Amino acid sequence: MRRTAGRCRPTRHRAARRVQLAALIALVAAVLVAGCSGDAAAGGRATATSPPPQLRVMIVGDSITHESAGDYTWRYRLAEHLTRTATGRVDFVGDRDDIWDNVADKGGSHDYADPAFDSEHHARWGTSLRSEVPQIEAAVRAHPADVMLIAIGANDLTYWTQPPDTAVLMKQLIDNARRVNPNMNFVVGHVLTRADFRDNSMNLPGAPPFNAILDAQAPGWSTPTSKVVVARTDIDWDPLRDAWDGSHPTPDGEVIIARGFADALAGLGIGAPYGPLPGHIPWPGTGRKPTVVLTRPGESRATVSWAATPGATEYVVERQVVSWHEPDFIRAPAPVTGYSWTSDPLLAGITVAYRIVPMKGRMPGAPGPATTFTIGALQ
Repeated sequence: MRRTAGRCRPTRHRAARRVQLAALIALVAAVLVAGCSGDAAAGGRATATSPPPQLRVMIVGDSITHESAGDYTWRYRLAEHLTRTATGRVDFVGDRDDIWDNVADKGGSHDYADPAFDSEHHARWGTSLRSEVPQIEAAVRAHPADVMLIAIGANDLTYWTQPPDTAVLMKQLIDNARRVNPNMNFVVGHVLTRADFRDNSMNLPGAPPFNAILDAQAPGWSTPTSKVVVARTDIDWDPLRDAWDGSHPTPDGEVIIARGFADALAGLGIGAPYGPLPGHIPWPGTGRKPTVVLTRPGESRATVSWAATPGATEYVVERQVVSWHEPDFIRAPAPVTGYSWTSDPLLAGITVAYRIVPMKGRMPGAPGPATTFTIGALQ
């Protein structure tokens, strides 16, 4: 190797290596630049194709929406539907997550037929538009929402206001909610007709004219940033068939209400239309296994007692005489509103099976497990 001015002069081989190294550095730099550009482009594409943001949905209602112990609720039916058709898009919000205890006549129960759903809401048994109008602004401030589903007005029409004045209250409710979020969308459900539980006569005559006013006026309540649409929750509704007490929905009635709201939400681009209604859905309340003892020592009567089934308003006692090989259970003549029942005198040595069938208004539940009991020799 020759030295020039005290420096080592590179050979041709070393020069070639430097050229290769420079080329490699340039290639790495190009890859890094391309990678950064690619990430940015990919980020742009992800933004363009990412799912819509999650929507906070507040359900406002009375007892039709709150519902009571042992019920699924129409809120559950809607949540199920949106889980399938708007997966991850909806978050129900509100100041409650309970269901009404219709036996104790108080709130705070969590005895849902199936509690595994997003159960937050702003509904209260017995409430009305006249009560909610001054309260809704605070509720929305405490629990911000992007969409409000409203199923309220029946109690106003029953006790306080005529259809035109009830429509005015509905508009005021929407206006007050907009004070918090002027971009909120609203879905307002039709008020459902009712039937008297005692004689099956139809009541709540103000519902149809109110719904007609709602259909005519609600579209005009929309603003450029806040839509108001109507949910036709009363299509196919029959309170004699779809309400367990003439007012509050059975499982079949819940699906009817949920369908109305689901179809209206689909019109806002949230989820899909509900589609055909399923077949009959039985109430899932099931009787508890009873305890059977002699009413008093030396007697031939049996006292049957049992624990409550959530939501049940009365119970039917069924008996099968095992000793006689009876093929079926036979119902006692009258239902029981408490949690015990005493038989007529029975033959000594006979073995009898008892089981309990809960009832919630017109809805029969499922028979529970039976308990067998043998009447001993009389003393």
